[in-house]
Amino acid sequence: MDALILSLFIIVIISLNIAIFTLSKKGKLNLIISGIIMMILAPVFGFSSGALFLHFYDWNSGGTGEGAGYSGAIIGLITIANGVLILVIGIIRWGIKLIVKNNRNEDMS
Repeated sequence: MDALILSLFIIVIISLNIAIFTLSKKGKLNLIISGIIMMILAPVFGFSSGALFLHFYDWNSGGTGEGAGYSGAIIGLITIANGVLILVIGIIRWGIKLIVKNNRNEDMS
């Protein structure tokens, strides 16, 4: 069951990334805003996946289930890293647009 939860998480993150970059290319969504939204969603993904791992844990194996918490935390950190990466890409693209726009205005003068 843990493989199903992990593959579902990967599918959700990849589809969110595809949607973010598609909407960014169309000019409907800013990458900086979407990076911030992804970082806000990171605790939600981490806590929910940790809770699901804990819910489907086999308590008869004799463990305490702390691996579910660790895996939820790792998934949350991966999602935060993804949001930070999108935010940095958005800031770099914004800076490049700003520099190109200023260079065009100087050439016109």
